[in-house]
Amino acid sequence: MDNQWRAWQPPVIQSATLKSCPEDFQVTEHLPFELTGEGEHLFLFVEKTNANTQWVVKQIAQWAGVRERDVGHAGLKDRFAVTRQWLSVYRPGQGLPETLPEGDDFRVLKSALHNKKLRVGSVRSNQFCIRLRDVVGERSLVEQRLERLSKEGFPNYFGSQRFGHGGSNVAKARAMLLQRRRVKKSQQSILLSAVRSWFFNQYLALRLTQQSWLTPVAGDRINLAGTRSFFVLDTDDDTITQRLIDGDVHIAGPLPGKDFTNLQPAYAEFDRQIWQAQQDCLEAINVITDFRPLRAMPQALEYHWVDEETLEISFALSSGSYATSLLQELGNINEPERDR
Repeated sequence: MDNQWRAWQPPVIQSATLKSCPEDFQVTEHLPFELTGEGEHLFLFVEKTNANTQWVVKQIAQWAGVRERDVGHAGLKDRFAVTRQWLSVYRPGQGLPETLPEGDDFRVLKSALHNKKLRVGSVRSNQFCIRLRDVVGERSLVEQRLERLSKEGFPNYFGSQRFGHGGSNVAKARAMLLQRRRVKKSQQSILLSAVRSWFFNQYLALRLTQQSWLTPVAGDRINLAGTRSFFVLDTDDDTITQRLIDGDVHIAGPLPGKDFTNLQPAYAEFDRQIWQAQQDCLEAINVITDFRPLRAMPQALEYHWVDEETLEISFALSSGSYATSLLQELGNINEPERDR
């Protein structure tokens, strides 16, 4: 299965380097709710540098003397980066601790109590601050592209990290689904998400090829921006086209599930090119079909040139959207080779 997907626009950056150091890629997580200040769950706002979320969860669990599953997080954050995210620890009847955990590559910035565990996906937005170094490209064209992405959005592809090193999680998912290959329970949802995300990216790439990812047609599912609400477009509707231009709604694509065969008539045009060859895999996915907007809209996008070859970009994205998918729309941006 291929996991390289086409960009919307031609490159304006011929080459640039991402993540020369962890400080070049910074992410700050924002919750969609206020902490209550009381309850059985200790919330820790953790800054980590060059460390993955699961490793920090393990360290926090050891400090608290709890199981790793008693430590909640809203989502995994990049390893080679400086990231700030909330973790929750189930500590009934203990209140705020006198001392907080710390390690060589993480520290706790603040803490509070709350009455519920932090669940995956409980994110209002992620704020990014990214530095691109050794940028080769005409400055005016780069700035024009950033302005356009700020106003019109970008293809909401799942990033490569969703698919594992070299895209291996997709092949592992097929083996799990079709060959009944046993995998750890903790890995099952990761692999299932990878293969469903692959189908979504394939669908989005095809809509881009057909120049229809921003052109609604009868049968499309439409997402109300900033919500989990969807509706089916029964007929071509000029008002929907205008709402798409305004960013009020987005066309959505499928994350296929076990009921997808009942929905396939709506996607018959894409059957031969995407679904048909993978029908056996589709039929083995034992979750309900979900939908995801084809477009992501960056919020408060700003940029400035630190020097002639260094560009700093900051913006916020809704939960589930990838900064690397925005960067893909600038051009050829690569990370240094490093040990994993």
